[in-house]
Amino acid sequence: MRRNGFEKPYNPMQIGTWLLLPTLILQFVFFATPILPLAASIPCTICVVACGISTAYFTYWCCKIDPIDTRLKCHLHEQQQNNGETSTIQNGFNNDEINDDDPTKFCWVCGIDVHETSMHCKFCNKCVENFDHHCHWLNS
Repeated sequence: MRRNGFEKPYNPMQIGTWLLLPTLILQFVFFATPILPLAASIPCTICVVACGISTAYFTYWCCKIDPIDTRLKCHLHEQQQNNGETSTIQNGFNNDEINDDDPTKFCWVCGIDVHETSMHCKFCNKCVENFDHHCHWLNS
């Protein structure tokens, strides 16, 4: 089970993004900046580099997040404690996060009740809260 977007298998779109973003920023700095007038060159270069850095920063945080369903996280945590294994679930696990009054549905793949808004992601092989789609660019 993949915990986040940095775990293998990597998607070709994800690797392409890792290569393409720095290439586009360098291409702008080396080829577009010199032909712009100096008054436009400096602010445009600062803007493009700042946007590139912020894109890389937020992409990192999006890929780092583990969107696992809270009930599934609790179930896996209990299984690991029963097996005497060291926990590999994200730090900050809190059993109080689960509200028994929340509507649930059964996931046939995971074999447990999950939140009503959760769906099983076939790429990540886990139930994801508020599932929308699997993003191939972020691999999460």
